[in-house]
Amino acid sequence: MKRSHWIIGAWLLLLIPTLLIGALALRLLHNEQDLLAENTLNATRQRTATIAEGLDLAVAEVKDSLLDSLRELPSDDLEERLENWRLGNPLVRNVFIWTDKGLLLPDPKAPPSAEAGDFVARYQSLFDGRIPWKQPQPDGKQVTPPSSISGNKAPYSPRRELRQLAQQLNQAPAITKGLSGWLPWFWEDGLYLLGWQEDAVSNQRYGLEIEMIALLSRLVPSLPEPSTGEIYALIDGQGQIVHRTGAGELTAATPLLVSLPVGSHLPHWQLRIYALKGIDPAGDRGLLILSTLLVGCFVAAMLFGGSLLLWQACRHMRDARRKTSFVSNVSHELKTPLTTIRMYAELLDEGRIEGADKRQRYLQVIVSESQRLTRLVNNVLDFSRLEQKCKHYHLTTLHLSEVLGQVLDGQAVRLRQVGLKLTYRLPDQPVSVQADRDAVEQVLLNLIDNAIKYAAQGGDLVVELQQSGKIVEALIMDSGPGVPASQQKRIFQQFHRVDNDLTCNRPGCGLGLSIARRLLEDMHGSLRYRPREGGGACFIMQLPLAVVEKRN
Repeated sequence: MKRSHWIIGAWLLLLIPTLLIGALALRLLHNEQDLLAENTLNATRQRTATIAEGLDLAVAEVKDSLLDSLRELPSDDLEERLENWRLGNPLVRNVFIWTDKGLLLPDPKAPPSAEAGDFVARYQSLFDGRIPWKQPQPDGKQVTPPSSISGNKAPYSPRRELRQLAQQLNQAPAITKGLSGWLPWFWEDGLYLLGWQEDAVSNQRYGLEIEMIALLSRLVPSLPEPSTGEIYALIDGQGQIVHRTGAGELTAATPLLVSLPVGSHLPHWQLRIYALKGIDPAGDRGLLILSTLLVGCFVAAMLFGGSLLLWQACRHMRDARRKTSFVSNVSHELKTPLTTIRMYAELLDEGRIEGADKRQRYLQVIVSESQRLTRLVNNVLDFSRLEQKCKHYHLTTLHLSEVLGQVLDGQAVRLRQVGLKLTYRLPDQPVSVQADRDAVEQVLLNLIDNAIKYAAQGGDLVVELQQSGKIVEALIMDSGPGVPASQQKRIFQQFHRVDNDLTCNRPGCGLGLSIARRLLEDMHGSLRYRPREGGGACFIMQLPLAVVEKRN
């Protein structure tokens, strides 16, 4: 009996602490799950507020640009200038001139078109004086941005700060010209935006009505592709979906995660995020494994299993963040040229572009964006092959000076368009290297793209070829701001971008330099960086000199 009592006591001493630790772990896990769910929801709110702020800023910038153009119109032949502006700008739907005696444009004596008649009927109460013209809001009394609605501090927005600075600089000229502003107008379940300018000399007001379809086309790039299982929807004042992104069917039963107003420039419009599968950040796998450990393992086994689970979770989260960041950045990079190509192609297809010069310029934009899209796709394909270690090289003897000359000649027009002066110093004698021609051209294009992003507008691009022993070096030098000393060792890492004002407004995924170095290293070469004398960046592309066989 005494022995059995000791056995029972020993089992109780083992079982009771295990059950207590298990109950405490389950309690803590439940609290942590609730905390993760709350943090995930807060992160979703913050992400929604950031996107809504981007939409609001996009509309504000369009309105500021149109109002600036309206202020710059000379007062002579104002009616003709307004009509020409309406015909030439897809964002302008209607124009008007109003005085205390009534409308001068559209001409009330001429037979009105259907569009002009609808425009006059829409704003009849305003033009008759039943509704007063509203005064514009001062810049210092703007509506609180959506990012601060939830109580969190609004993130720093260089774009908003730059716009506010521009408004302060242009405030004095606007006052001397006369009052101006925007009037949101609701008519027959629709929102219309009317911009006006007052002429203090002639005591008349003139302005424009925005074409909402063209305005929405400008908002499409500001609405990114969501992560898997989510849908972003832009809702107008009547609760109708204007635009949405994300795969999946959106029904009345789809859970709504967050709904925030877009901003004061689109009154009553909202940005909503729907979750197709709801929020379940913790998952069931951890609970199942932890329950198994609580039932069948000792405390030491639980600690070992918990450590193993933590290591696996960290690895999976790191891989998931990396993949998510890559897909998000690449999707945004591919979407920008695709949106531009589609917008200009639709304008050309609808026949709304008047003038051969303007059509030719639109076609040039389409060609340029298509070439940019090709370079982005090539970078993505090279990155995929390099990651899977299935990149194949055809090493041959190349005359590097000839390859450099052909690539630079092919990019000369593009460099000239962005304001880069091209200078290259190539030796008269051919310099042979052992390399893959396509890979060398891809490296050169990535370095040229890097110079175009950060060293354009009046800078220069110098390419120099020189030989040092058994190594051939190609120096690609620009006159841009260069790379800070603290970042020089990290610029060749995947997805790394220098975090400063230079890169925050530049497109990119942080793959170009990483791919270039990997390609050269696979061909027994290298890619290095050093500051250029006198200011700028200098990238040094190294390749081994080709071995010339001696004949007896």
